[in-house]
Amino acid sequence: MLVSLTGILQPAFAQQEPDGEVLLNFNYPAVGNVYLNGVFFGDVAFLPLGEVLSLLYIPTERTDSGKGLKGAYPTKNDNWSVDPVTNQLIINGKSETLEADKYYLGELDLFLHPDYFKRIFGITFTINTYALSVSMKSDYTLPIEERQKRESIRKQLQQRTSQGSTAAPLLYDRERKALSLGVLDYNVNYNATDAGNNLGLYFNAGMELLGGDLQGSYNGNINNGNLLSSFSGLRWRYVLPGGMTPEKNVGLASISAGQVNTTSFNNAANLVGISVTNNPVIPRLDLDVFVIDGTTVPDSEVELLIGGQLVDFTRADEVGYYRFNAPVTYGTVRLSTRIYTPQGEVIIQDRQIQVPFSFLPKGFVGYNIQAGLPQFTFDSLGTTLATHADISYGITNALTVRAGADQGEIFGEKSIYPVFGLSARLFQQYLLNIDALPDRYYRANASVFYSDNTSINAQYTEYNPNSAFNFRGQTRDANLNVFYPFKILGKFSGFRVTGERIWFDTGLGVNNYQFDFNTQINRVVLRFNYRGGARGLVNDPENPTQNQFGLFTSSLTYTLPRTPGIPVYVRGLFLRGQFRYSTLLEQPESVSFLLSQTLFKNGRFTLGYDRELIRDLSQFQIGFLYDFNSLRTSTQYSKRTNGYSFQQGFSGSLAYDPAGNSVIPSNRDQITRSGATVRLFIDANENGIYDTGEEVVPAKAVRLDRSANILIGSDGILRITQLQSYWKYRLDIDVAALPNPNLAPKLKSFSFVAEPNRFREIDIPLYQTGIIDGFILLEKNGKEQGQGGLRLELMREGETEPVEIIRTFSDGSFYSYGLLPGKYKLKVDSKQLEFMQVESDPAELEFEIKALADGDYLEGLTLVLKPKSED
Repeated sequence: MLVSLTGILQPAFAQQEPDGEVLLNFNYPAVGNVYLNGVFFGDVAFLPLGEVLSLLYIPTERTDSGKGLKGAYPTKNDNWSVDPVTNQLIINGKSETLEADKYYLGELDLFLHPDYFKRIFGITFTINTYALSVSMKSDYTLPIEERQKRESIRKQLQQRTSQGSTAAPLLYDRERKALSLGVLDYNVNYNATDAGNNLGLYFNAGMELLGGDLQGSYNGNINNGNLLSSFSGLRWRYVLPGGMTPEKNVGLASISAGQVNTTSFNNAANLVGISVTNNPVIPRLDLDVFVIDGTTVPDSEVELLIGGQLVDFTRADEVGYYRFNAPVTYGTVRLSTRIYTPQGEVIIQDRQIQVPFSFLPKGFVGYNIQAGLPQFTFDSLGTTLATHADISYGITNALTVRAGADQGEIFGEKSIYPVFGLSARLFQQYLLNIDALPDRYYRANASVFYSDNTSINAQYTEYNPNSAFNFRGQTRDANLNVFYPFKILGKFSGFRVTGERIWFDTGLGVNNYQFDFNTQINRVVLRFNYRGGARGLVNDPENPTQNQFGLFTSSLTYTLPRTPGIPVYVRGLFLRGQFRYSTLLEQPESVSFLLSQTLFKNGRFTLGYDRELIRDLSQFQIGFLYDFNSLRTSTQYSKRTNGYSFQQGFSGSLAYDPAGNSVIPSNRDQITRSGATVRLFIDANENGIYDTGEEVVPAKAVRLDRSANILIGSDGILRITQLQSYWKYRLDIDVAALPNPNLAPKLKSFSFVAEPNRFREIDIPLYQTGIIDGFILLEKNGKEQGQGGLRLELMREGETEPVEIIRTFSDGSFYSYGLLPGKYKLKVDSKQLEFMQVESDPAELEFEIKALADGDYLEGLTLVLKPKSED
């Protein structure tokens, strides 16, 4: 908009006066939408040098005359200077005369012709005189753009290290309940075959009891009218505050009672008893991670659970490979991978494995103690007490030692079996793990993972011939795994080599080996695999070649692009073909084909054919999987050469919602996890809590610092699922997503603790935003008059960057609206004060926008600019 001239001060030398002064709308992605002062000479707009460089974060300093600017850009050797007093211009270190008709020395800034911005800084400005707007293009990466990239990286780093919640006040801490209804996961599968029918039932329930989380599962199978039932995993756990602070080394983190597993190095036992530990329930994330990978059906969803807690999820790639960088601590942990295949099959793999690269922070001590009666089946308990204890100590961040002991008949004939271990990091990336179990085995493992994803892993084990672990009669074994990635025509490729050698006490040995190669040509992914050696166990070490085999597998996958030129019904179509050849029998073994396509956005259709050439058997299968909001359904029919099978499954979960006193269905499991119901409402009586009758604002206007599912219900309340129990989350309110732009919360960000196995209520009161207005006056010749064209910085208390830059109008007035409740400071841009040689009285204004239902309005805010007093 056009702004009248505001009494431009005349310099000591004659200069041409502009035809007019305007506010130009300047929009640039890294800067945002701001206004620039501009002065017109004819149809050419001169732009303010100091203001432009300040917006772009190009460093400057005053020349000796005090009216010019100088610096170095775009490199530290490219010196430049613009001085209107001496009429000197320096570009790339070369001096020339500053043309008088290409600059204007105004009261607030030094205005330059756009040609100078191009010559000095490589910045091209284009001015639209009709729209009074200006656009910009730069030949170099601007400092403000580099700054934004750095800030983005820093924010991501802060979210990973501090879990993104340190800067937000904790409004909802852990609230223990004596009894609180929780969640129920279910999986019902009906199977019909030519041999008979059966119905499988699986229920997993969880709740809060006596301030701790309680859970247990039920398995049932109905076959020919007979019901077989079993219960498992029934345990109660009480997590102390120290268990939710992984950055601290506490004396006691959690106590568990019921069905517990020992944290033994290798031979873990199931006990009915108690367990205590000082290891936090939230994994430590500040030292190392453990790589867990595998192969499954391509495009499958894979979940990783550690100790029953969901810690990560991913999708298998085109060749079925998946990989996790799991935040695992030390010792032995129980890992579960839950795989949802495109055919609708749910594959659950439970395993308890040794974690060889487990480090404690320097000076930290960790321990585990379990005691109870051994459990062989659900209704079968041992009669003698079994115990396990282990302790770990972080000597340095790169060296952890541990020791422990197993006691009880379930572990072996001896009364006590000691265990020792060591984990070390050498040269930052080389990892070494040593486990010593006297009378059982000694094992060393070394690995390295390079930045280009090349990895090498080697393991050697020496067995005690009389140990129960020597179940194959071997004396030692060794294996080596090498993965090397590379690119072919710019596409990712790689090969993996795995070898194993087993020595037997007879002096003989067996070799197993495997070669993998995969590459991509356009949208086609090729994989070749060869495995050779001894299949399964060597039953007769004297004749280890009896189980020798060799198998070559090749597969090809292709995914149609989702481009408009392809019919909509086949966009994204996934195709896979596989061929297997027995090198031992010197004949083809099998061939298979698979087609998979997404239907109705949340559904997936699969069609497959398998042919076993050696046994002359065939199988044709068709399946359909669909994700409703409330449950997941899968249907599959298979026709084999000698029979058929039909499978229909339903899975999902039910959770109690305390906000609506109702049940919330979901299509994903929720046991060991948490949820929240978030209600945004207008706080009419300004008491900060939701009262019956107050208006609920239906808007998906919240964001979390970690992944979660957020849905809005018909009642306008947000339901957040798939939260991790006991974790602290940061919640940000997106004011721009609210239906009324004048609404805002008292706090824009806060944190909360996710309750175990249940939903918690979170109410967020909203208020009308605040408005301010006032004047900036310039004292001149004993009189005060409004000063236009000033930049005012509006700062929120506790923040270092302005939340808004406010412009004064030609009469010195200003206003701002949409201010969130809170305390603020308002001051004039210090560079403008320096250029004008004035000082502000007072230096800054302090005020508070109160949280009121009708909004807060402050008027009459005034700052007076006075000439600087001479010292």
